[in-house]
Amino acid sequence: MCNCHENQSPADPGSGGPGVPTTVTASVVPPGVPLSRSISVNTTGSETDESASPDRDEDAQPPGQPGTLAFGKPCKLDLRDGCYQIEYRPNRSVVSFVGTLRVDRKAPDSGPDNIIVSGDLYRQSRLVGPLVTSGAASEQSLAGAASTVSTVLPGILTRKPVIPVFARSKYHSYLRVTGITIPRVGTLGSPCQVTLMAEQYDYTQPPAGQFKGSFPTAPSRTVTMKLSPSTAPIPFSLTGGPYFKGRLLVGGVDKGSVTIAWVSKFFRRASVEIDVLAGAIAPTPVPDGSGGNEYFDTIFARTGWQLRVIQDQINVPVPAGVTPTNCWSSADLHNLMSTVQQATNIDNEWRIHLSVVPSKLGCGRGVMFDVIGTPRQGCASFSDDGYPVSDSSNFGVAANQKQRDIARAFLRSATHEITHTFNQIHQEIETNADNSIMTTTPSVADVLGSSTTGAPGVFPDQINLVHNATVRNHLNHMPDPVIRPGGWPFSSWFPTGSPQAADLHQFDSTELSLDVTCTTDHLALGQPVDVSWTLKNESSVPLLAPNDVSVEALFATVTVTDAEGRERPMRTFVVRCDHAKLTPLDPGESVTATTTLFWASAGFAFERPGRYHVQVVLAWSAQGIPVGVSGGVDVFVDYPISDADNRAAGLVLHPEVGKWVALGGGAYHLDEACRRLLALEDHGAAAGDAGPARVVQSFADLMPNRARAVKLYPALGGGGGDAADGGGRARRAGKKKPR
Repeated sequence: MCNCHENQSPADPGSGGPGVPTTVTASVVPPGVPLSRSISVNTTGSETDESASPDRDEDAQPPGQPGTLAFGKPCKLDLRDGCYQIEYRPNRSVVSFVGTLRVDRKAPDSGPDNIIVSGDLYRQSRLVGPLVTSGAASEQSLAGAASTVSTVLPGILTRKPVIPVFARSKYHSYLRVTGITIPRVGTLGSPCQVTLMAEQYDYTQPPAGQFKGSFPTAPSRTVTMKLSPSTAPIPFSLTGGPYFKGRLLVGGVDKGSVTIAWVSKFFRRASVEIDVLAGAIAPTPVPDGSGGNEYFDTIFARTGWQLRVIQDQINVPVPAGVTPTNCWSSADLHNLMSTVQQATNIDNEWRIHLSVVPSKLGCGRGVMFDVIGTPRQGCASFSDDGYPVSDSSNFGVAANQKQRDIARAFLRSATHEITHTFNQIHQEIETNADNSIMTTTPSVADVLGSSTTGAPGVFPDQINLVHNATVRNHLNHMPDPVIRPGGWPFSSWFPTGSPQAADLHQFDSTELSLDVTCTTDHLALGQPVDVSWTLKNESSVPLLAPNDVSVEALFATVTVTDAEGRERPMRTFVVRCDHAKLTPLDPGESVTATTTLFWASAGFAFERPGRYHVQVVLAWSAQGIPVGVSGGVDVFVDYPISDADNRAAGLVLHPEVGKWVALGGGAYHLDEACRRLLALEDHGAAAGDAGPARVVQSFADLMPNRARAVKLYPALGGGGGDAADGGGRARRAGKKKPR
């Protein structure tokens, strides 16, 4: 989306084919989310301040150098990279904490001597056994607390540990390791120990029916783990990796025992299930330039994830009433993805679903929905859309071609959507446009085709199938609830509201103006409202700005603040951003967008009467510098004056109706929304002019077709009962297939 500045390192032969430059982007620390950063390793073995990261002693002598053994003994501590299962058992407690600890020396921005270590802890009762499960497997015994795969030993059936998965409701805290000591030389008579110092951030679980919890802005406590190598018990001995046990201290006080056991060279694991509609084709592996192939699993493996690819349904029937080679409506696509994805227990397995449909050129290369049952479980890719020259003049041989015919670009685009499901945003917003997965396709083509980064025509052959340093660190070290499917809603870790950072340039109104308007400044309770905004270049020179300022393109965020100062971000429910990028906006030129403000995954925009302020912020990165512009408008929600008003509000202020509106109407798979909206239509007709006219009229263009709804849900033909009380609900006939 952005033709911005980028820093490049020499070519990495394994990153995207011969001669492909690897972009190195500075790591970004998101506000409001604890995130481990690169630290230096202390190799002296001396005690360090728990609150600071120790500096490496360059004069420390490694084992085997002259004079080493005269002062101590060599320590050969193997804290290798990868995922460890961690268990902390507090003294005199029936509750213990299990989780993962990730040791990472391969981050591109960490330097050769630095390390990033992060972890997540989950509550576990010692009385009922461990909480860990492994895909379809049941709970394991404490001896095999990690998720496992079967291994046969002589006379024994046991299991080899793999990266464990835990229930979302048991999440307890995030560990941001701030200091680490791995001594090369130890004191005679004392054990060699690894010392980890970490800030622990206790998690507040989300309210019932919501998905986003919260972390404190400051650490809940600082802990120190002193760990000595030990003989690994079965099953951890089967991994061939290190095993440590020791004590956890807070303020120098021993709080309990702690063990860490290496289970994988990867940091996290997940699965992607691919379903292909009749007439479409899925992305295929492409050459990696060194005799092998690139695919979803190898791309994520380079990042540090163990991704299992499941080629599931093919020739999925086209839904009734849909022409698959036309542009897909959000409602039809949401319906398809709700139907084909397997009913997965995401507390047992991190699984997302990729649906591949045909579509046509110019509609978009992919889409992701904020919620399909739970957040970020589904995305789609369009095999028959592709690379119209209206998106970029640098598509080269791919210009006006379908994705199915340009294998490398197709794989990149689908991987982009999959990475969205793990809650990653565009790099044009977070850092710079570059040749990496989370830069959008037009911007990748522009980066490759610009005079400073490559000759025109290198797209698609020189596409770099990697996540850049920022996205890599987010994927590997963000807290589990933020990343995992079914966790936080999309982009909810990224700030909304007016930019506050000291290093962010807020454009003056004489440079770029943002005018925000509403169709009305007085609403009835339960009434959707259209909000529009126009970005205009008020200066005398061209300015780099988004060419698409819609919420679906992700440059724009909308926040609603009530009279008591409570903010509610109204994030997009549908992520469609194929055509958006940063382009010069000429003097006097403008770009406009509109959204219907009613409901988002965080709740309703106007759920009670009173005054509200609607703020729109456009934010992007220009030449690596965060920039933004904002504007707003006040609206007032009137108090209901009759029982008819209250009943109308009660009918529409329901999440299923909210999803119907967010999908643009026509979402007939949302049976509860159909029932409530038809009841609203009947209610308005019965109440007449004295009824809630504004609410009924505001839904006029969103009403379901009664004949179609009754055909799908015959119970609606009998009136359906009292919608406000949830009576007589018509159940959807279609069921998700069982696992």
